[in-house]
Amino acid sequence: MFSACSSDDSSSESDVNNDDYLYFISGKINGEPFVYGQKETATTLDYSLLFSGNSITTTCAYYPDNGGLNYAIGVYPNLDDEARPNMVFDFIRMYLCGSEDSAAQMFNDAFPVSSYDYAISDNVVNGSTGDVSVSYSPDSTVEEWYSTLGGDQSGSNFEITSSTNTNVTFGAQTIEISQLLEGNFSLKLYNTENPTDVIEITEGQFKLPMTFD
Repeated sequence: MFSACSSDDSSSESDVNNDDYLYFISGKINGEPFVYGQKETATTLDYSLLFSGNSITTTCAYYPDNGGLNYAIGVYPNLDDEARPNMVFDFIRMYLCGSEDSAAQMFNDAFPVSSYDYAISDNVVNGSTGDVSVSYSPDSTVEEWYSTLGGDQSGSNFEITSSTNTNVTFGAQTIEISQLLEGNFSLKLYNTENPTDVIEITEGQFKLPMTFD
């Protein structure tokens, strides 16, 4: 599902002032700086937020005892100028179906400030519980994907440095459940069709609103 308007800003600097952006992912891809996001002052649509499965509980209907929910958030280019990169972070099995509380009740506490390992598997039953995977496509109109899954990540890191409850309420009613995540990362992305084709991202930063939609 796509949501929200955004604006891409390319910069010669990989270090981004978080306060300038509503949301973004930035860093260096093989040494070249990138920033995908929306500045507070943006007036044009370049990138949108991309959510995937953040409240789909069908998994728990099929696997009520050992299933888990993956929560994904990323950025995707404006469909009028789609031949540009997209990137998605996938948080693996952050809610376990056998939990006493509902996924909605536990959502805001699912992303604590911490360092995270990169997942070996994103399977909803036996995947890497509590880990993160990243997928990237250099051209969103072409079926070419790079992923952290299954690849060597020695020397890589993923850290949430700030996790803030940004729920929208009206009186006693919660209208939207959301958690604003900020952090940094470095990683290696492997072409899913040719694992010898490797992309390295360094000096990565992110500011992303994870919404239970």
